Amino acid sequence: MKSFYPVPEWYPQATAILVWPHRYTDWVSTLESIEHTYLMIAKAIADHQSLLIIHFDHQHKELIRDQCIKFGCNLQMISFQVIETNDTWVRDYGPLFLLGNRSYQYLDFEFNAWGEQYPHRQDNLFAETLFNYFDTNQFEYCRLPLVLEGGNVDFDDNATLLTNLSCIHKNNLKLKIDSDQLIATLKEILSVKKVLGLQVPSLTGDDTGGHIDTLARFINNEVIAYASTSNPKDPNFECLNILHIQLTQLRTRKGAPYKLLPIPMPKNRILGIDGEILPASYLNFTFINGALLVPLYNDDNDALALFEFKKACPDREIIGIDASELIKQFGSLHCATLHVPAQVLNESRSTTT
Repeated sequence: MKSFYPVPEWYPQATAILVWPHRYTDWVSTLESIEHTYLMIAKAIADHQSLLIIHFDHQHKELIRDQCIKFGCNLQMISFQVIETNDTWVRDYGPLFLLGNRSYQYLDFEFNAWGEQYPHRQDNLFAETLFNYFDTNQFEYCRLPLVLEGGNVDFDDNATLLTNLSCIHKNNLKLKIDSDQLIATLKEILSVKKVLGLQVPSLTGDDTGGHIDTLARFINNEVIAYASTSNPKDPNFECLNILHIQLTQLRTRKGAPYKLLPIPMPKNRILGIDGEILPASYLNFTFINGALLVPLYNDDNDALALFEFKKACPDREIIGIDASELIKQFGSLHCATLHVPAQVLNESRSTTT
């Protein structure tokens, strides 16, 4: 019997994946500014590890290569793959990897653009197409009817899942099961022994339904960082109070309460072009080898967030990335990136640069 297991994002990575903005995405009116953001992300990743950039066509690839060269990215660490996409939020429509002793599970979940809000036909096919990039002899491909975005799952290395059940229910309206049945399903398909299932409203402006990567994240097996505010006028005050109460009730595999690390929300409201409140959260960070990429919003609390993450991750370089353009489309660094665990690419094919 094959045995698979999830690994946390802080484990060594084989590569990270970026889907580059193009003229057929919602970034079309702000391509120049958002490309600059992606160049900052690409440079930070390629300075530490391998990076796979997904492009739309050959012309798009040459444009990205030229931009990366001019920006000083380490092109030797970057490979390219052509896949047509509707949008760039690869964390949510990309695959999830479970590791095994001699083979791996490649989980391809249904993607419906957070409840049929946006065009998503190509994004829903992305993971199936990307599968050909890997040595398929080493993988067990599993297409699953459940809608489960990568932004709403977070693992430790004790086979524990942290997720927001409210979000899963919201994005699976045809799924007629209660929370206990959902937890049992998650345990089975994700090979986890314990599910820390929250029931938390989404941040104001969050169109995903309340992804966990905006609310709370594992730093290690004992520490959960979470979004926090003490300002009763903050539009997320009630939501984050509910979050804090539920986090205090969680227990580790050993039965101990988690050490909770409050990370402040931005001090000021981060507004979109139409004056709407955006779901800017420092919890939308992303692990890479030897570093932690933290989203910044040109806010008074940017420095405090960086300080708290440095205390929590003293063995990592903490790199702030200006995410003020990313958040205009309601996502941030974690949403825009997808990690591939180190073991997975040991026997996999490479793309050409």
